[in-house]
Amino acid sequence: MNPAFDTLTASKRLRDAGLEERAAEAIVGLVQSAAHFPDISCLATKVDVANMATKTDIADMATKADLANIATKADIADMANKADLANMVTKADIVDMAKKGDVAELAHTTRMDSQALKADLAITKNQILAALNDKLRFQSFALMGGVTAIVGLATAIIKLGP
Repeated sequence: MNPAFDTLTASKRLRDAGLEERAAEAIVGLVQSAAHFPDISCLATKVDVANMATKTDIADMATKADLANIATKADIADMANKADLANMVTKADIVDMAKKGDVAELAHTTRMDSQALKADLAITKNQILAALNDKLRFQSFALMGGVTAIVGLATAIIKLGP
């Protein structure tokens, strides 16, 4: 139901705002006739249409033939029962499969791998120390050469000076 529209008050407000009486009456008449248009709020929106099923969606739906292939209660009853489940392997059975010898072999292999890594680290450490030693030696020679040059220059300046 459309809400009530007070035409008299609307016309008076338009005249008070400076409109001529005929123009105010025409505007009020238009607004009143627009209020009598049918309610379109129940029409489908773009979103509603976008969410509708398409021909492809309908074609993909299950048919009677598809439903005939679905499992029935009898099919489910033929599946594994409690007795069948009792004969299956449990977690405890799997744990028992791991032999103590396997665990000992794994521990030995882990120890050997750890020792190999320690040896590799020691070699790498020695290589890094050797490289640092070479760089320090080179920088020491460069520093001594620079100091020698400065001392020689200072000596020359002193001897040549006045």
